[in-house]
Amino acid sequence: MTDQYDAQYAIPEDTTPATSQPVRIKSIYIHPIKSCGAIELDRAFLTKTGFLYDRCFALATESDAPGSDREWRFISQRTKPTMSLIQTQLWLPDESSNPDDPLVQAGGCMVVTFPDPDADSHSLSWIDRLDTFLHKGQKIHPTPEISFIVPLNPTPAQVSSYNLTFQTFGIHARAAQGLDISRIPSIATALPKLKSFLRIPPSKPLALLKCTPDTLVPTTRNLAPLEHIGSRAVHGYTDQQPININSLSSVHAVSALLPRENQPLNALRFRANIWVTGAAAYDEEAWKRYRIVPRDNQCAEDHPISPTLSVVCRTSRCTMPNVNPDTGEFDTDTAPAGRKRGKPQPSTTLVAHRTVETGNAAALGYLGMHCVPEDAGLKEAERRGTGLVVSVGDEIEVLERGEHIFGSTGEDY
Repeated sequence: MTDQYDAQYAIPEDTTPATSQPVRIKSIYIHPIKSCGAIELDRAFLTKTGFLYDRCFALATESDAPGSDREWRFISQRTKPTMSLIQTQLWLPDESSNPDDPLVQAGGCMVVTFPDPDADSHSLSWIDRLDTFLHKGQKIHPTPEISFIVPLNPTPAQVSSYNLTFQTFGIHARAAQGLDISRIPSIATALPKLKSFLRIPPSKPLALLKCTPDTLVPTTRNLAPLEHIGSRAVHGYTDQQPININSLSSVHAVSALLPRENQPLNALRFRANIWVTGAAAYDEEAWKRYRIVPRDNQCAEDHPISPTLSVVCRTSRCTMPNVNPDTGEFDTDTAPAGRKRGKPQPSTTLVAHRTVETGNAAALGYLGMHCVPEDAGLKEAERRGTGLVVSVGDEIEVLERGEHIFGSTGEDY
């Protein structure tokens, strides 16, 4: 996505792209910890619940809202914008890995990194930093960082050894559950620093929770017809549906509407899983079903598996796109004379220009689409004994078009 601002991706609304330019997947992203930094991938495994490892962890703390019970709730960039600076990396074992290694037994690990809240970034001279790099082999960072390791899937032995238990917590209006892995020593050691970085009082608890197959929940709104998806959609810690798709043309169109000081608009503010190019701006809002056609036709059998997804609704936006993912700060436009602060952007522009339906009264405009993987491709991959892979460069073939209203029901289960 380094070239996301290139004008070649700005196809205006209501234009017909050249037939020689198919709609293709430009980038794929997962966000292992809900509301934290993303990982860009060349390829990803598609599952019933979305891309593997996407939003499979969440951070939660006790609510301190006046008059409310002290219940656990997830935290997000809505109130903790610096969560955008929490970065993650995945390590997965291979054939050469030691089977006795606890991280191999856990299916790999996630490395979480965030700025050290107690370090003075100006305390070291450049000579000292260069010495650190040359003689200690450490990378030079503008700000010192804290890192810790998280097992992807704690084994039963690890669960028993560290006395890990399940915790109920709120995600928006619904109750969710997760395995509280905060007692794992590598995590427990880092949590006090993470609380300080997020400006959570030392007296308040902070937990890292893991989604498991037993904690998945069915979707209850914007239901895709079972005749297409096969079985009911389920998800872990995504807000609604398993997959979110968006178009760079649409982001370019919104960017052109912003005040000059807020241009260009970084597409990563919208946290989609799939970014496409080659479609006119907002064309994706008319898609009802689409097929992902693999660019690489090499496969275990005569033809590749082309997964199909049902598109169920537009993505109603909140305040999170106002967070600059590079700085962890909320952005505004320039304040006019007599005002101390400008209006939040891009939400002010989205409300003015992209309130294209009334399905969600709380929406700060709409951009992007929610999708559900259909069972047929998943079952075929299971029959072949292979994973269902989606790759950058794959083509999007739109199968059906129609109208979308947020909150409508495709089929009452």
